[in-house]
Order: sequence, then structure tokens, then C-alpha cells
Amino acid sequence: MKLDIAHLPAHGPRRGTILFLHGAWSWLWYWQVYFMPWFAAQGYDAVAFSLRGHGASDGIELINTASIGDYVRDLRSVVATLDDPLIVGHSMGGFITQAYLARFPARGAVLLASAAPKPLYAQLFRLMLTQPGKMLRATLAQTVASGTSDTDNQRRQMFSRGPEDRSMDQYLPNIQAESYRAIASMLTRGLPHPERVTSPLLILGAGRDRLVPPDAVALTGKIYGKKPVMFDEMSHMMMLEPRWQAICETILEFDRSL
Repeated sequence: MKLDIAHLPAHGPRRGTILFLHGAWSWLWYWQVYFMPWFAAQGYDAVAFSLRGHGASDGIELINTASIGDYVRDLRSVVATLDDPLIVGHSMGGFITQAYLARFPARGAVLLASAAPKPLYAQLFRLMLTQPGKMLRATLAQTVASGTSDTDNQRRQMFSRGPEDRSMDQYLPNIQAESYRAIASMLTRGLPHPERVTSPLLILGAGRDRLVPPDAVALTGKIYGKKPVMFDEMSHMMMLEPRWQAICETILEFDRSL
């Protein structure tokens, strides 16, 4: 399985390697906007990759059969080529990172607006009550709905913006299909053995996140015995928000503490 990998070498003296893993319905593109250039400027080899069936990686025709286990294997194959990276997983990528850490140690990991290790049934219930049919099917299946009203839903879910705020709409065309199998497993089964995760963790969440709301972030923190760092004014796509650099600085401080 050929995976699309982006690498931005460290500028000046090298401090280490940081590996970015994207979330559901996306691919490596959003790390390239701010995070990868910023960390490269701080002396890190910045690496991001697209999971199988995402972006330019192989497997798009089979994406609906991909499992969380398949995605963990993708992550492991990339980690094996790097020098002890700090792993930053966003959303579903954070869940995949947890599944990886339950089997393999790492120097450290950052869970960024990450899916919780245990199902949050209250969140699923709210979703069923509040979301229009197309968006609900999109959230629980492998695709994202299209059309004007569905664009409003995408804007609301991904960026916590209303129909009148199109400040981040340039990013919407990068949304792609996702594996029904992986999403269903993550939302209904969770991570079987989170207690096996012993690597150092930094948990970050967004106060305006509609996909991984603050109570889901709090659950993750409770399970791992870590107090999450919250950015109250941010949406699910934290790495694209106006104050994205504050997140980078928090990650940098965590890495220096390891």
C-alpha cells in the first residue's frame, strides 16, 4: 500500500521529528497550511501522511472496507521510517494514535480534538436529534453530503461557522469520503484497552467543536488521568483557526518536557 507522505525538513539545528496524522473525511493537506512550516522553522522535521484511501494514497476504491486496524498499520509503517517522532493525531487520527499506543510505545503523542477512547452515547443521541438526515447519514457513513444546505452543515460541523460566515469556506473542497467501517467502529465500540496506553500524552480540545465537543475531550482526559488544555474559541479544525500558533506553542512546550 503506497501512502502519500509530505516532508518538510528542519530549518537550522534539528530538534527532532513530529508526525501529523489527519482525521476522518480529510487527508494531509491541512497540516501543510500552518503547522508543518511552523514546526520546520522551530527545527523539527515535519512529516504528514494520508491514510490509505485518502488524498493521493492508494486504496480510494476500497476505502469503505478500511478498518481502524488498517489505519494503525499505516501509522506504524510511517513511524518505522522516522527517528522516534512525536505523534500528533487529529480527530479520528487521534483515535488511531491511541489504538497505536495501546500496542506500541512512543516518545509522546498529542491528541488534538481527538475522538474519545470510549463511545460517548450522549453525543450520538444529540447528533440524531439535531442533524438533518443527509448530514446524519454522512456522519455515520463514508461520505459527506453535498449541495447548498449541506455546505451549511459542513461549515457548521467542521468550522463551527453559520451560513453567513464563510471565512473558512476555501477549505471545504478538501473534504472527501471516509470508511463507514472505521467510523462505525470508532463511534460504537471505542478502544478496547485504553489502559494499555502508557506513553506521555497531551490532550487538546476546542470549546466550539461540534464533532468532538468539550465533554468528549473531558472523557478522554478522565480516562488517561490528564487535564485537557482547552481553546474555547476554536472549532474542530483547530489547526486552521486564527490562533493556530497558540496550539503549536503548547505542543512545542510539551515536546520540550519529554
